[in-house]
Amino acid sequence: MGNTAFAVATSADGEDIRRLLREGATDGWIRISLEREPDAFATPQFVSRHAFIIARERQSREAVGICEQSLRRAFIDGKLRLLPYLGALRVTRKYRHRIGVLKGGFMAVREVLQDPTAVPYALTAIAADNHVALRLLGAGLPRMPTYRPLEPIATFALRPSRQRKTGISCEFATKADLPAIAVHLQRCYQKLQFAPEWTAVDLASCRDLYADDFIVIRRGPGIAACVALWDQQRFKQTRVRGYSDFVGRIRPAANLVAPLLGMPRLPTPGEPLGQIFLSHLAVDDDNPHLFTALIDAALTAAYERKFAVALLGLACRHPLAGITASRYRPREYRSLLHLVHWDDGRGAAETIQPLIPHVEIAML
Repeated sequence: MGNTAFAVATSADGEDIRRLLREGATDGWIRISLEREPDAFATPQFVSRHAFIIARERQSREAVGICEQSLRRAFIDGKLRLLPYLGALRVTRKYRHRIGVLKGGFMAVREVLQDPTAVPYALTAIAADNHVALRLLGAGLPRMPTYRPLEPIATFALRPSRQRKTGISCEFATKADLPAIAVHLQRCYQKLQFAPEWTAVDLASCRDLYADDFIVIRRGPGIAACVALWDQQRFKQTRVRGYSDFVGRIRPAANLVAPLLGMPRLPTPGEPLGQIFLSHLAVDDDNPHLFTALIDAALTAAYERKFAVALLGLACRHPLAGITASRYRPREYRSLLHLVHWDDGRGAAETIQPLIPHVEIAML
């Protein structure tokens, strides 16, 4: 399209993709880059398909933009379907005013990566304070897909520390527990919109996630609650690139009182977050006592493993989100879930049930 060429990226494009991810920090009160070092193409086995579209200036061959699509099975209206997820949308600052780059990238995703076995729409999340992206992508421009807003999700940044024991027994899992954990996840996630499917084979194939990273609460021979501590720093990193003027000014004072309030500190610009994901969360009947016992145990384990922050993602209207906010006083970062579709996917997107969504932020 015009002076820009679009193609499915190959390993030869890896260095440019990693550079665009490093340089494409998100806007908002905290600017972060979501990086994929050392291999942008490293994906878990349970993803059905994963690809980048890369945009290059025709003459110079300069990489000016990327978009990522991954497909995996998820629960939609209680049934397992193949769900596309769009992410890593990055355009260099020089080209951000050229709407043709965005339009060409979306057309390439539609024409080259569309899978007839998947639902006719994709899921994506946009930072709630990224007003430029929300306004541009929601403007309904010609030759652009529709961005249909759903609802906000919260990423809670919790401070690892030794927690008081609650009297509910929490244990680290073993390999023998993976089938029971998979059954438990499926039972809980079937009620949630967009929640990923996990089989025992999937759980065993997660990169850098091991059976003893799971904490479980048992109920008879089964599992009543589980969460995993997933350290992805060897293949996916989050780096702070800066703050808004106001937050930058108050950051030293905020960090002084953060330990007293039980809140994570705000890192120095350029510093990576020493983060671990609290993933694979599932609690029978959203029982608050089981949930707090589980998270208490996870924060103690994260503290003992010397992580600076533990990240937990929940839809804002999930019954456990309010408990997280009030009990742990985390820093909270909001994103807005959207369904992305062309005209042929409008009917399917409009008729999904208003169930509470659950996306695994460790997989975004």
